[in-house]
Amino acid sequence: MNWILKGTLSAALLAVGATGAMAEHGVSDDKIVLGAVDPLTGPPSLLGKAHSLALKVWQEDVNARGGINGRKIEIVFEDDGYVPARALQGLKKMIDVNDIFGLIGTSGSAQLAAMMPLIDELGIPTLNNMAVNSHHFNPPLNSLFVVGPTYCQEVSTGIGYLVEEKGLKDGKFALAFQDDEYGDDVRCGYLKAVEKYGLNNVLELEFKRGQKDFSAEMLRARAAGVTVLISGGVVAEHAILLKEAAKNRMEIAFLGTHASHLTPVQALAGSAGDGYYAADYVPALTSLEVPGVANFMELASTYLSEGEVKSLNRYSLAGYAGALIFEHAMAECGADLTRECVIANLQSLDGFETGGLLGPVTYGEGVRHAPTAVIVLQSNAADKSFSIVSERMEVE
Repeated sequence: MNWILKGTLSAALLAVGATGAMAEHGVSDDKIVLGAVDPLTGPPSLLGKAHSLALKVWQEDVNARGGINGRKIEIVFEDDGYVPARALQGLKKMIDVNDIFGLIGTSGSAQLAAMMPLIDELGIPTLNNMAVNSHHFNPPLNSLFVVGPTYCQEVSTGIGYLVEEKGLKDGKFALAFQDDEYGDDVRCGYLKAVEKYGLNNVLELEFKRGQKDFSAEMLRARAAGVTVLISGGVVAEHAILLKEAAKNRMEIAFLGTHASHLTPVQALAGSAGDGYYAADYVPALTSLEVPGVANFMELASTYLSEGEVKSLNRYSLAGYAGALIFEHAMAECGADLTRECVIANLQSLDGFETGGLLGPVTYGEGVRHAPTAVIVLQSNAADKSFSIVSERMEVE
């Protein structure tokens, strides 16, 4: 081979190499590969399965509509069992094996925290709508976007509803909160509302994660004359507190976080779960008057089995809303889909609507948290449903 041919071949190989180097991770001519880390086994699978099913509904619907600018969506799921180390391991696998473009499922608060350094290092466009903690966006990471209020914002706004709309300002308030970061955030919202409204804070009950017996705590609450209880449980804790209150014949107004907006809480609490309030930022699955809910449930009935539809819950609506946000950011890039473009499009969102699934979503330069707005729902134990009882309330 003469030197001219060699030079021509070398130039061609360099050009191919340069083209390959410019190719975006997880993007081909006909496909976009996204990743989701969810707890799909163990007790927390109640959250993760509902979230992952919503992402599957979104994937099927997008692909039935022709994909995003002609590219079909493929979502790779990893089960972390709600264990931070496994969440990071799952993310690494999706990066190394599946070469994902972005991340639209981030599991719980501690699990996302474990993944954040790698997300930041590689600049992976990521949307978190599963568990919102101020540590996720303070300080902000360029490629990580968080949607939904923190527990602190959720609880303080929910208490505002009880005070301003239900006339409970003169009640005797108490808080039951878990001894971890989640509990600290719930307590933040409680104390914020106590100070804002001048409430009578008569008792704060700290409990261990996974605690099953609250008899002593609720006897203390009865002795203190508690009339309003704010619950910082996860799932079972809400139900146990409700049952103890009923056993002690306590007439109390009960407010839980969005983790109490679940039918298993109602099922565990039985008749004691009638009438309690839940602060959330998505409606109930039965709120078919909300266009986004009606559309999602119609799609779910199309793409999921009857058993899968029964596994849906509020985490499904949050997950679907997050997917719509990510879809918009990708679609706006046109044919030239890059991580940098998606991050820029997410950052530029200003009042983005999701059909009522969330309040308007807004980010900005250096702003990676869109707290949206809080609504309060009320439990109907008889048919295991929730009704929206408040307008959307802006958070502080």
